[in-house]
Amino acid sequence: MKTILKILLLSGLMAIMAFSCVKTKYAATAPGLAVYKTRGDYFNNAFVFMNSSGIYGYMGYYNPNGNLISRFKIEGTDTVYALRIRLVDGYVLADEWSKDMVFLNWTMNQFLDYEINHHTGYIPIDTLKKHILDANPFIELYCDPNRPRKFELSDSAEINQIIKKGELGKYFKRIK
Repeated sequence: MKTILKILLLSGLMAIMAFSCVKTKYAATAPGLAVYKTRGDYFNNAFVFMNSSGIYGYMGYYNPNGNLISRFKIEGTDTVYALRIRLVDGYVLADEWSKDMVFLNWTMNQFLDYEINHHTGYIPIDTLKKHILDANPFIELYCDPNRPRKFELSDSAEINQIIKKGELGKYFKRIK
Protein backbone atom coordinates (compact mmCIF):
# COMPACT_ATOMS: atom_id res chain seq x y z
CA MET A 1 0.00 0.00 0.00
CA LYS A 2 2.84 2.40 0.86
CA THR A 3 4.46 1.66 -2.49
CA ILE A 4 1.27 2.60 -4.36
CA LEU A 5 1.01 5.85 -2.40
CA LYS A 6 4.65 6.69 -3.15
CA ILE A 7 4.12 6.01 -6.86
CA LEU A 8 1.01 8.20 -6.89
CA LEU A 9 2.83 10.98 -5.03
CA LEU A 10 5.84 10.80 -7.35
CA SER A 11 3.56 10.80 -10.42
CA GLY A 12 1.72 13.83 -9.06
CA LEU A 13 4.97 15.71 -8.44
CA MET A 14 6.22 14.90 -11.94
CA ALA A 15 2.96 16.15 -13.44
CA ILE A 16 3.22 19.40 -11.47
CA MET A 17 6.81 19.89 -12.62
CA ALA A 18 5.85 19.22 -16.24
CA PHE A 19 2.93 21.65 -16.02
CA SER A 20 5.22 24.30 -14.54
CA CYS A 21 7.61 23.97 -17.47
CA VAL A 22 4.82 24.36 -19.98
CA LYS A 23 3.51 27.42 -18.15
CA THR A 24 6.94 29.03 -18.07
CA LYS A 25 7.49 28.34 -21.76
CA TYR A 26 4.07 29.85 -22.55
CA ALA A 27 4.76 32.97 -20.47
CA ALA A 28 7.97 33.58 -22.40
CA THR A 29 6.12 33.89 -25.70
CA ALA A 30 2.64 34.96 -24.58
CA PRO A 31 1.26 38.25 -25.85
CA GLY A 32 1.32 41.05 -23.34
CA LEU A 33 -1.62 41.97 -21.23
CA ALA A 34 -3.85 44.88 -22.16
CA VAL A 35 -4.98 47.77 -20.01
CA TYR A 36 -7.94 49.55 -21.49
CA LYS A 37 -10.83 51.89 -20.85
CA THR A 38 -14.06 51.57 -22.82
CA ARG A 39 -16.93 53.91 -23.62
CA GLY A 40 -19.25 51.86 -21.40
CA ASP A 41 -19.06 49.23 -18.69
CA TYR A 42 -18.50 46.13 -20.82
CA PHE A 43 -16.69 44.20 -18.11
CA ASN A 44 -19.10 41.24 -18.15
CA ASN A 45 -19.86 41.38 -21.86
CA ALA A 46 -18.77 38.77 -24.40
CA PHE A 47 -16.57 39.87 -27.28
CA VAL A 48 -15.68 39.01 -30.86
CA PHE A 49 -12.92 40.21 -33.16
CA MET A 50 -14.01 42.36 -36.09
CA ASN A 51 -12.10 44.38 -38.66
CA SER A 52 -13.30 46.34 -41.71
CA SER A 53 -14.06 43.04 -43.49
CA GLY A 54 -16.37 41.89 -40.69
CA ILE A 55 -16.22 39.43 -37.82
CA TYR A 56 -13.15 37.29 -38.30
CA GLY A 57 -12.98 35.43 -35.03
CA TYR A 58 -14.30 34.88 -31.56
CA MET A 59 -13.59 32.79 -28.58
CA GLY A 60 -15.49 29.50 -28.69
CA TYR A 61 -16.05 28.95 -25.00
CA TYR A 62 -17.97 25.69 -25.15
CA ASN A 63 -15.52 23.16 -26.46
CA PRO A 64 -15.80 19.58 -25.28
CA ASN A 65 -12.34 18.85 -26.76
CA GLY A 66 -10.50 21.60 -24.90
CA ASN A 67 -10.28 23.19 -21.49
CA LEU A 68 -11.67 26.57 -22.49
CA ILE A 69 -14.11 26.46 -19.59
CA SER A 70 -11.16 27.32 -17.32
CA ARG A 71 -11.55 30.91 -18.57
CA PHE A 72 -14.64 31.21 -16.39
CA LYS A 73 -15.41 31.37 -12.71
CA ILE A 74 -18.66 31.29 -10.80
CA GLU A 75 -19.63 34.36 -8.78
CA GLY A 76 -22.93 33.91 -6.99
CA THR A 77 -25.31 32.59 -9.61
CA ASP A 78 -23.44 34.05 -12.58
CA THR A 79 -20.64 32.75 -14.78
CA VAL A 80 -18.04 35.45 -15.38
CA TYR A 81 -14.91 35.72 -17.49
CA ALA A 82 -11.82 35.07 -15.36
CA LEU A 83 -9.25 36.75 -17.62
CA ARG A 84 -10.31 40.35 -16.87
CA ILE A 85 -9.75 42.36 -13.72
CA ARG A 86 -11.24 45.73 -12.84
CA LEU A 87 -8.66 48.40 -12.15
CA VAL A 88 -8.94 51.96 -10.78
CA ASP A 89 -10.43 54.86 -12.74
CA GLY A 90 -12.51 52.61 -15.01
CA TYR A 91 -9.58 50.69 -16.50
CA VAL A 92 -9.63 46.94 -17.14
CA LEU A 93 -6.71 44.52 -17.20
CA ALA A 94 -7.23 41.73 -19.75
CA ASP A 95 -5.31 38.62 -20.73
CA GLU A 96 -7.10 37.92 -24.02
CA TRP A 97 -7.59 40.99 -26.18
CA SER A 98 -7.14 42.57 -29.58
CA LYS A 99 -7.39 46.09 -30.94
CA ASP A 100 -10.19 44.60 -33.08
CA MET A 101 -12.32 43.60 -30.05
CA VAL A 102 -16.01 44.32 -30.40
CA PHE A 103 -18.32 43.86 -27.44
CA LEU A 104 -21.68 42.12 -27.67
CA ASN A 105 -24.85 42.88 -25.76
CA TRP A 106 -24.57 39.35 -24.36
CA THR A 107 -22.90 38.69 -21.06
CA MET A 108 -20.30 35.94 -20.98
CA ASN A 109 -22.93 33.85 -19.24
CA GLN A 110 -25.41 34.34 -22.11
CA PHE A 111 -22.73 33.58 -24.71
CA LEU A 112 -21.78 30.36 -22.94
CA ASP A 113 -25.47 29.43 -22.50
CA TYR A 114 -26.04 29.83 -26.25
CA GLU A 115 -23.14 27.51 -27.07
CA ILE A 116 -24.18 24.92 -24.50
CA ASN A 117 -27.87 25.00 -25.47
CA HIS A 118 -26.96 24.59 -29.15
CA HIS A 119 -24.22 22.00 -28.44
CA THR A 120 -21.70 23.93 -30.50
CA GLY A 121 -18.61 26.08 -30.23
CA TYR A 122 -19.76 27.94 -33.33
CA ILE A 123 -22.29 30.77 -33.30
CA PRO A 124 -23.38 31.92 -36.77
CA ILE A 125 -21.79 35.24 -37.80
CA ASP A 126 -25.24 36.69 -38.62
CA THR A 127 -26.36 35.97 -35.05
CA LEU A 128 -23.25 37.61 -33.62
CA LYS A 129 -23.71 40.70 -35.83
CA LYS A 130 -27.22 41.17 -34.44
CA HIS A 131 -25.76 41.35 -30.93
CA ILE A 132 -22.96 43.89 -31.46
CA LEU A 133 -23.20 46.47 -28.69
CA ASP A 134 -20.16 48.59 -29.48
CA ALA A 135 -17.98 48.19 -32.57
CA ASN A 136 -15.52 50.89 -31.44
CA PRO A 137 -15.34 50.45 -27.67
CA PHE A 138 -11.89 51.70 -26.67
CA ILE A 139 -11.22 55.16 -25.32
CA GLU A 140 -7.70 54.08 -24.35
CA LEU A 141 -5.85 50.85 -25.10
CA TYR A 142 -2.37 49.91 -23.89
CA CYS A 143 -0.43 46.66 -24.07
CA ASP A 144 2.62 45.20 -22.37
CA PRO A 145 5.02 44.79 -25.33
CA ASN A 146 7.68 42.84 -23.41
CA ARG A 147 8.69 39.25 -24.23
CA PRO A 148 8.60 37.65 -21.77
CA ARG A 149 5.80 39.85 -20.65
CA LYS A 150 6.50 42.03 -17.66
CA PHE A 151 3.03 41.92 -16.09
CA GLU A 152 0.50 39.20 -15.24
CA LEU A 153 -3.10 39.38 -14.08
CA SER A 154 -1.80 38.93 -10.54
CA ASP A 155 -0.01 42.31 -10.81
CA SER A 156 -3.24 44.33 -10.69
CA ALA A 157 -2.26 46.16 -7.47
CA GLU A 158 1.02 47.31 -9.05
CA ILE A 159 -0.78 48.35 -12.25
CA ASN A 160 -3.31 50.32 -10.17
CA GLN A 161 -0.40 52.26 -8.67
CA ILE A 162 0.99 52.93 -12.17
CA ILE A 163 -2.42 54.30 -13.21
CA LYS A 164 -2.69 56.48 -10.08
CA LYS A 165 0.75 57.96 -10.82
CA GLY A 166 -0.28 58.66 -14.43
CA GLU A 167 2.52 56.46 -15.75
CA LEU A 168 0.70 53.97 -17.99
CA GLY A 169 2.69 55.15 -21.01
CA LYS A 170 5.94 54.47 -19.16
CA TYR A 171 5.23 50.74 -18.73
CA PHE A 172 2.74 49.98 -21.50
CA LYS A 173 2.66 50.75 -25.22
CA ARG A 174 -0.30 52.95 -26.16
CA ILE A 175 -2.26 51.55 -29.09
CA LYS A 176 -5.20 53.94 -28.89
